[in-house]
Amino acid sequence: MKNKIFAIIGGTIALFGLGYLIYVIMGFHALTGENVSEVFTKLDLPIIILMEVLYATLIVILFSKWTQINTLSTGAQAGFIIGAFIGGCQTLETLATSDLTDLTGVIIGALSFGVRFGVAGAVIGYFLGRD
Repeated sequence: MKNKIFAIIGGTIALFGLGYLIYVIMGFHALTGENVSEVFTKLDLPIIILMEVLYATLIVILFSKWTQINTLSTGAQAGFIIGAFIGGCQTLETLATSDLTDLTGVIIGALSFGVRFGVAGAVIGYFLGRD
């Protein structure tokens, strides 16, 4: 149980830290439409942190209950795949329902989520494998 709590905390820190670096500091995001600056006008950090905790918890549940992933490298691989699918699906939905992104944005979304979840998966796999 202690390893799972550390895995959730570590995964949350990795997801939030990389997300802040990629999306806020570097300004690298999947939304490429003309009206993006008009639509996204706030940055509500407590809600974002809650989202990252939920993502990390999801990964911990998947890794510990169904896949038995407990190493850094397998966690990184599985995390990248999970993140790429989540990011790709999220931006495909945005593409299908708005003018906020295009196909390039879908690829960027899938890759940026894949990288974030890959690092978080590595951290989570590491903590789950500790005795």
